[in-house]
Amino acid sequence: MSENIKSIFEDECKDLEIDTHLAKRISKYNNAFISKNSEHIEFFGSNLTGAHVVRFVGSDRDRWFDDVLEVNDGPLEERLHALPTVNADWNISSDTMNLSCAWLLHAIFISKKLTDAQKHEAMIDVVLVLQYKYLTSILFHWFRFPTDKATAEATYAQLTYKYGLKVHGSWMKLLKSRAEEIISKESIHYNCIRKMDVDDDVTYLLNDSQGRIRDIIKNIYVVFDRVHKQGLRISSTSSVVIEHDGAEILKDKTKSALTYSHYINSIVSDKNSFIRSELTSIIEKLVHTMPPNLFLESLQWMSNNYRQSGAGVVEEVLNITLIHALDYLSHNRELIKNSNDIAGLLGKLKGVYMSSRSTDVELYELRNKTEIIVKNATNNKNDSVISSVRTGILLYIVLRAMTMRHYSNI
Repeated sequence: MSENIKSIFEDECKDLEIDTHLAKRISKYNNAFISKNSEHIEFFGSNLTGAHVVRFVGSDRDRWFDDVLEVNDGPLEERLHALPTVNADWNISSDTMNLSCAWLLHAIFISKKLTDAQKHEAMIDVVLVLQYKYLTSILFHWFRFPTDKATAEATYAQLTYKYGLKVHGSWMKLLKSRAEEIISKESIHYNCIRKMDVDDDVTYLLNDSQGRIRDIIKNIYVVFDRVHKQGLRISSTSSVVIEHDGAEILKDKTKSALTYSHYINSIVSDKNSFIRSELTSIIEKLVHTMPPNLFLESLQWMSNNYRQSGAGVVEEVLNITLIHALDYLSHNRELIKNSNDIAGLLGKLKGVYMSSRSTDVELYELRNKTEIIVKNATNNKNDSVISSVRTGILLYIVLRAMTMRHYSNI
């Protein structure tokens, strides 16, 4: 019987036990890589692209073969490259470490020494390691020198929810999601993982998984390049300032309620326009007791149900919130005097929205209607949680409306 990729690994790694000890070594390797230094820790937990230096180096490769597989990669490479199905000129599909990850997925899948749960966890770790290797190399190609964090933040802010990074919120969550897709029964690579009897399928698994990571970075780079050329920045300070070409643009705070109301109603049903992560993060910091996931769910519910049957409460809350906020401004003009920043206004409004002693009938109605949104969106019954999310929604409506000119110009 002629050799193939699987048979070579089975021979060279014949002393390797596919058991819990191996699974733990893979997990340890995985954790060591993402926590290698502060740059790695920050990158994998963040949603920024190009702002951190993350590298997969020779010592990382050596540790994989020495500490995880416990095998000499020299004879492996020599035999693998001798196969007619492995083209040494194809860097991705001929790389010994990449091929070892593909084989490990198969070996773990068929192991009789691991439970299904242990197999799943170990296979996820293997795919993550493979993706770290791909991702760091691709990042180095597109972002040879790290960009400043303000530009990286502005780039992320410009991404819509068609970008996986925007959907998942961090690189680690995105990579884990991709790993789940690759090993799932619905995956186009499932039969390769299950049998590994066709070398061309192994080549496809490696090239396809690398290509998808490459496309993710390539598409983000297009946005980054536009942001970089236009000079967009998101301030890294806690004061709520959004800058364009270095100029503060939040100067349209005294426009009529009608203008703001028309604007917010025109964008609310477009989730990508209505929900801006750089603005939600500001509100999350301001209302620190608010669960971010419930806050986001509530905003998404508003977008999905705007002007839907029985959900007229969304339009009412939008309009009443802006009328109330602008009325508050007209009676507290010192909040905007000599200031291009709405942080002070948001802080004051937070106190108003959370006050238990208010006798304002309009505010009482606004609170009740907003609570309806929170309850429908989250099914949460905890009064303090509902109150904090309610406050977050009201503040977000004000902030989103008053950043109208910024988002209309980009």
